[in-house]
Amino acid sequence: MGKVLLLSLLIFSSSLYAEQNTKQQKIDELISVMNLDSMVDSMYGQVEGMMKGMSDQMGVKPSEQPIFDKYYADMTAVLKTQMSWAKMQPMMVNVYDKHFNEQEIADMLAFYKTDTGQKILAKMPVVMQESMQMSQSLMQDAMPKIQALAQQLSDELKVSREGENK
Repeated sequence: MGKVLLLSLLIFSSSLYAEQNTKQQKIDELISVMNLDSMVDSMYGQVEGMMKGMSDQMGVKPSEQPIFDKYYADMTAVLKTQMSWAKMQPMMVNVYDKHFNEQEIADMLAFYKTDTGQKILAKMPVVMQESMQMSQSLMQDAMPKIQALAQQLSDELKVSREGENK
C-alpha cells in the first residue's frame, strides 16, 4: 500500500512539474514574441525624452549643461544596471506565471503571433510614450497644487509640534 502511494505521489509530482515546465516554456515564448526586451530598451529612449523635458523645465543654462549631462549619464547607468533585461526577465516570468493560467498564456501567444498582435506590439511603445507625455503634462499642471498642499501639511505639522512642546 505504501509503495502504491509513493508511486502515485511521484507520478503526480512529475506530472505537475511537466505541466509547470510547459507553462514556463510558453511564458518564455510569449515574452520572446512580445519582444519585451526591446520594450525595455525603448524605455531608455523615453527616459531620454523626459530628461530633455526636465532640462528645459529646470531652465538649464548652456554653462550648466555639462553638469546636467553628467547627472543624466549617471542616472542612465544606474537605470541600465538596476533595470536591465537580465534582472527584469525572471521577474516578468514570475508575474505572468502568477496572474495567467496556461490557457491564457497560450491564447495571448496565439494572438501576438498574428499580424494584428504584431502591429499592436510594434505600436505600443509609441502609444506608451505619448501616454507618458500626457501624464507628465497633467502632472506639471497639478504640481503647484501638490506643492502647496505639501507646504500646508508641513506648516500644520510644525504648528502642531510646537503646541506639543509647550
